[in-house]
Amino acid sequence: MGMYCEVSVAAPGDIEGFSAEPDPLDGLRRGGTATINRISLEKAWHGLHYLLTGEAWDGQGPLAFLLAGGEQIGDDDESPRWFTPEETKRIHLALTSVSDELLWSRFDAKQMEQKQIYPGIWDESEDE
Repeated sequence: MGMYCEVSVAAPGDIEGFSAEPDPLDGLRRGGTATINRISLEKAWHGLHYLLTGEAWDGQGPLAFLLAGGEQIGDDDESPRWFTPEETKRIHLALTSVSDELLWSRFDAKQMEQKQIYPGIWDESEDE
C-alpha cells in the first residue's frame, strides 16, 4: 500500500455533490469525473512536486498544486482538493512553461533521498 495521486477533471457543479458526501471519495468513485481527462501519477506525485517547485513539502503558486492550493473536500490531509476553472488555467499555463531541462536540472537522486521525497526509491538503479 502507498500514497497515490490522481488528477481528474470535474465540472464545477459536480464539486458540490462531492462535498455533500460523508466520505468525499465515495462521490468521486461513483462517477462525475471525466474518465478521458484523468491521469494517475501513482507514487510519483511527490517527486513531481519536488521537480516542479524545488521544495520537498513547500512551494507556492500554481506549480505547487500537487501539495497546495485549491479547496479541500473533506476533513483530513488525504482528502481530495479541487481547483476553480481560473486556478486550473493558471496551473496549465505554469506547466506549459516548464521545460525538460528545468526538471532534469532539479533531479538529484541522493538529495531526493536525503529530503525523504516519497516513495524513497530515487537512489535505486534505473533498471529497477
